[in-house]
Amino acid sequence: MTTIKNTALLLALAIPCNAAISFTLPGNSESAAWTGLTSANYPFSAGFPSFPTSTNPWPSALTPDSGSVLGGSFNKVSGGGYFASSSIYDAGTPGTFRITDLASIVNLDTVVFQADLGSVLGSAPLLSYNGGTQNLAADFSTTSTGSFVTGFGGPPSPTTNHAWQWDLSGVPAPVTEFAIQWTTAPHGTIYRLDLAAGDSFSQVIPEPSAALLAALSITLAASRRRRA
Repeated sequence: MTTIKNTALLLALAIPCNAAISFTLPGNSESAAWTGLTSANYPFSAGFPSFPTSTNPWPSALTPDSGSVLGGSFNKVSGGGYFASSSIYDAGTPGTFRITDLASIVNLDTVVFQADLGSVLGSAPLLSYNGGTQNLAADFSTTSTGSFVTGFGGPPSPTTNHAWQWDLSGVPAPVTEFAIQWTTAPHGTIYRLDLAAGDSFSQVIPEPSAALLAALSITLAASRRRRA
């Protein structure tokens, strides 16, 4: 029995996950995505050593290129970050990035942010609203296998999709705008960003332990069916 459990656990850990987590927020919602973050699509901020440091800001913020509502902007605040052949790359100098949104959703209750990265984070994203500096940590977060392949500093390996969700239903004042800010680790890469917001909170981002247990239950169920 122990051997079966251990084998099931290993299989669960090896189950591939979708890249960006798909979900549906209840009520009214909007989404935006920044894809194709490469020098071919954004040549104005491409190339080393032209844009690796805070002394070389991006000429302009990036508007989303897909989503149900094409609002918001994505920009580098400071540090490294330029558009390389397959992703944004910080050239060994950690970069701080920010996504802002005017929150056209009335009575905003939740925000979901996802980032497909080829490296670990220097700092997790924090959310502030209405021009303030609340710096709220996400209420829920998880990771899954990303949809890209990165090979910097070693053999090719899948990227990691990070997902975070904020519960803003308890915020006293209506949220009319919000900003999400984070910092890369040295040699950080950014492949894709996804943003969603809605007026009715429902947890759509599972905690890592919950995601693991769900994968394990699927594996155990499949094992029982094979033995039956």
